[in-house]
Amino acid sequence: MADTGNHTAEIRLTGIPVSPGVVHGPLMVLTSEELLIPKNKIEPDAVPAEIARLEAALMKTRQEIVAIKENLAVAIGEKDAAIFDAHLLVLDDSTLLDAVRKQIEGRNLCVEVVFHHLMQNYAQSMRQVDDAYLRERATDILDVGRRVLNNLLGNSSSDKYNLEQPSIILAHDLSPSDTAMLDRTKVLGFVTDIGSRTSHTAIMARSLGIPAVVGLKDASHKLGRGLHVVLDGHEGILIVNPDAQTMLRYGRLEHKRHEVDVQLEQLRGTEAVTKDGRKIVLSANMELPEDFPLIKAHGAEGVGLYRTEFLFLQRPALPTEQEQIEIYRKIIAASAPHPVIFRTLDIGGDKMLDHLGLVEEVNPFLGWRAIRYTLERRDIFRTQLRAICRAGEGSKVRIMFPMVSAVEELRQARDLLDEALAELRRDGLGYAADIEIGTMIETPAAALITDRLAKEVQFFSIGTNDLIQYTIAVDRMNAKVAYLYQPTHPSIISLIGHTVKNAHAAGIWVGVCGEMAGELLLVPLLVGLGIDELSMGPKFLPRAKAAIQRLSYAELQQQVAEWQTLGTAGEIMDRLKQVAREKFAELLD
Repeated sequence: MADTGNHTAEIRLTGIPVSPGVVHGPLMVLTSEELLIPKNKIEPDAVPAEIARLEAALMKTRQEIVAIKENLAVAIGEKDAAIFDAHLLVLDDSTLLDAVRKQIEGRNLCVEVVFHHLMQNYAQSMRQVDDAYLRERATDILDVGRRVLNNLLGNSSSDKYNLEQPSIILAHDLSPSDTAMLDRTKVLGFVTDIGSRTSHTAIMARSLGIPAVVGLKDASHKLGRGLHVVLDGHEGILIVNPDAQTMLRYGRLEHKRHEVDVQLEQLRGTEAVTKDGRKIVLSANMELPEDFPLIKAHGAEGVGLYRTEFLFLQRPALPTEQEQIEIYRKIIAASAPHPVIFRTLDIGGDKMLDHLGLVEEVNPFLGWRAIRYTLERRDIFRTQLRAICRAGEGSKVRIMFPMVSAVEELRQARDLLDEALAELRRDGLGYAADIEIGTMIETPAAALITDRLAKEVQFFSIGTNDLIQYTIAVDRMNAKVAYLYQPTHPSIISLIGHTVKNAHAAGIWVGVCGEMAGELLLVPLLVGLGIDELSMGPKFLPRAKAAIQRLSYAELQQQVAEWQTLGTAGEIMDRLKQVAREKFAELLD
């Protein structure tokens, strides 16, 4: 039974911070509504009527979402309101309607059952993806599906989102359309049991400037409405029944953070240059079109990693060349005048969808994935390469191949790119005249032959997530061994240093696009190792820039040489914490 608020002792619940800020006020707990789906059988001659019902529900849902998008655009701008473009794409997907029609005809079931089944299966396939951005798109699919089903069932809109007073919202989950329906004049903050930093609810909270914390597990079942709480969107903490001392401390802390934010905003137009003059390029990792405005908003110098697979995983069919071109042109425009690094299709492993022709494997992370997959599915690979090159006409384009472990793979990929360019010339189609080729360094095999790989490309980008996983042989998603996933493990530092040395010896540059790049504590380590570019989530860029401007490259080189003699990851991390305390302590709060 939910807590009714009789307790007076302070309670702290920890989740995932997704939108910064500190607020306090009464808690409003929203309950989820269970849809009751009738499992009615139908006669064969009733199929056209069922399809007509679905088409009407899709049209009505489209009108609702367009209205939500238009209203939201007033509050957060048209670019951020484009979150709902993904919802509209689902509704406009002709393959979805075809699949529903076939199942109704084959199973003789009413449209509600068939549509619900298809949407659940589609969402489940997205949930199985390891990539957080793509995994969260399951919420969008279910959000659209629920609206369509409500319209099929004739359910009226609920009034549960009407708030009597300014409150902090607590729910098991909040869909994007749920969030858009809230009275934003009375919503102080969001708290949910589930979710991640990349959910659309989190994105909307950041756009609206509303503090939010997700991942509080079962808080919505334990806490009742009316409790006085403090929501810390910086640290991901919900404090129930805060005492006077806590309220005073948070008041002072929020004032200090505001002062730091003001200072960081003043640095937006500056470059990340160390005190002794070494320039580090700071780029953004990108995936979803609705996030493209963040490139300029956070002062990124281009896109250091554009994950193209979202186009393939957010739909039940392969994207056409023209569909890819349209999206690729949008990110090129959003990044201009700086370049975009397009990582070619990184599929397989945990990213499994039927229309991609992937098969289940005993050990998919060591199997048919990324470059191994695309070199066999050359039809898919060639179409993507053509699309990237055509989209880049008049611009500088960088193309990066994932999961390369041998020179032969890299040469085959380059040969396929040459074939694609020859086709475009033959067809009289325009394409990018300035193309740089790079490869990701994600395996120990690739890192150890970087002297050979460097002869084939113009740049390296180190994918530290996989490099750590494959080097230490640890699955960070496995709670039993996650403690072994150590970015400061001496072997990882050695491999990064080896990669940088070979890249510079060959006259090419090297970046880092894995999570290490966005970890403020690790920035001094990567700078000291000689990394030329750091690509990270846009929100991490301002603090990384401020930290770099306070460091000395020459000093860090000496310190890194010393750290490499240490025996454990913990010892190296202790040194990094000491540097952070001395150079940019206030940026860590």
